[in-house]
Amino acid sequence: MNKIHLEVDKNGKELFHAAKETKPQYHELSRERTFPNEEDMACEAQLSALGVFEPLDININGWEKDEKLLEDYWVPFQPKKGKSNDRESILIYGPKDSHPSDPCGLAQLARIHGSKPSEMSMTYATEAKDKVQCLTEALDYFDFGRTFLVRLNAGGHYPPHRDHMLLTRPTYRLIAFLGDSTGPLRWEVEDNLVHFEPNTLYYVDTRKTHRLWSSAHRSSMLVCNVKKDWQNVLRLMTRLKYQG
Repeated sequence: MNKIHLEVDKNGKELFHAAKETKPQYHELSRERTFPNEEDMACEAQLSALGVFEPLDININGWEKDEKLLEDYWVPFQPKKGKSNDRESILIYGPKDSHPSDPCGLAQLARIHGSKPSEMSMTYATEAKDKVQCLTEALDYFDFGRTFLVRLNAGGHYPPHRDHMLLTRPTYRLIAFLGDSTGPLRWEVEDNLVHFEPNTLYYVDTRKTHRLWSSAHRSSMLVCNVKKDWQNVLRLMTRLKYQG
């Protein structure tokens, strides 16, 4: 059996596998953790009113040039034992003193720390941030937690999942589609194929069940976790491409 993407990466280095995940028992969680406060409800109501897959007017120009500066940073993203999945990542915002090639999947971080850390505990820029000049406008506008580049190669995929279930989620998601991945990359939200433009940043309601896959190499995205508070929701609304 070919060990690449199962036991080793394309350079023969042993994979750092993600911790095995267990299904949350929501009914056993504390009320303090699960019950939304007034700001949670206001933010979630406003975000729901905006849509599921909404473009922003933030400019992204020059990814092809920046990508060449990042080539040595790519590492396998959150590999799981016995499953082949050709995905790579570069950490942009992470824990203090992070390196761009550090593991950035939450299940990988759970293996290191014993549990999944908070998205907003990872607010420190790595050296890769200054190399993605095409993303400066976006990265300097919002308050970010864990943020990373991810690249799906042929066969790389995310199976159906939700990023959050609870209204108390600490962050919301922005996704930027980089380069020309509009052909090979497919996104589905609630079983509906969505259209996206290259080099465009989107608000994506990842509370909804979604999945994605690529039929070719180098389908690249920026995945951002933005602090969910009223100020960052208003910042999002200000930069929506389609205004009222």
